[in-house]
Amino acid sequence: MTSMNRFTKLLVCLLICAAPAAAQSPKVSATGPSMDLSLGYQYFNLALEPQRANLNGLDTTFTANFRPRWGIQADIAYSRGSNVNSTPYHADELTYMGGPVFYLSRGPRLTTFAHVLGGGARITGVLISPKGVTKGYINEPAAAFGGGVEYELSQRWAVRGTVDYVRASFLTSSTTFGGLSNFRAVASIVYQFGSNRR
Repeated sequence: MTSMNRFTKLLVCLLICAAPAAAQSPKVSATGPSMDLSLGYQYFNLALEPQRANLNGLDTTFTANFRPRWGIQADIAYSRGSNVNSTPYHADELTYMGGPVFYLSRGPRLTTFAHVLGGGARITGVLISPKGVTKGYINEPAAAFGGGVEYELSQRWAVRGTVDYVRASFLTSSTTFGGLSNFRAVASIVYQFGSNRR
């Protein structure tokens, strides 16, 4: 019984001494990637013939940054315009792309970046030809090259502006299609999360 009492007292003493030591041990900071979600307005200039079409819509992105200078980005956007080429028909585009993003500079609040995205684009529009008006859609591979700036409002929130050249396809005749040189501009609000925000 005496040995049991001594053992119990020793165990209690060790626990009491260990508690402050555990409280003083350094905390290990998280090392996972930083991530963000953005949602914003998109202006898309679609290279229809004979007149380019101005489309308006939404863009959303998800970005995971694995290093201070680079990350991976997924982008989905949709825009629509009415009465294209002086017809009663509309045009729209749905792009779904992803690829690497490179950070050119990172200041206390201002960041500049460039990205290269690849994926697909579904474009609906009209083709004006001597035979009349042809309405149709094409769902083909697409790519975007561009970049922008991001300004941090707080630890969690930022605003971002992006400008891209978008290569996508549409009808060049009633039976054939080819590549179009399109442009887009996006203004979005960004929510930042993850363990290693800037």
